[in-house]
Amino acid sequence: MEQKEEFRVPRYFLLTEGELLSLIVCVLLDISEYVVQILVMPVVGDFFDILGTIACLLMFRWVGIISLIEFIPGADIFPIFIITWMVWYYLKKRRERKSRENQQKKWI
Repeated sequence: MEQKEEFRVPRYFLLTEGELLSLIVCVLLDISEYVVQILVMPVVGDFFDILGTIACLLMFRWVGIISLIEFIPGADIFPIFIITWMVWYYLKKRRERKSRENQQKKWI
């Protein structure tokens, strides 16, 4: 007899629409700093950093504070907005897992 092997999708790569949209915004914010050279200029670049930080604070609440690292001189070479998204995603998944475990404990 043949054993049917069940296909399982890795759970860490399943993103909701909101998660995917926020990741796309963060990627665009970080890539635009690398691609558009005029944003490297102090005044324009800082204005763009302010907009990006506000966007991160609105999307990720208190975790968006990580994006303030963008104002440190020379930190523009790091993908700070993507790192902020990764920390937010990790904390969100951890909170969901704990909530799921608590719900399971109630039923046991």
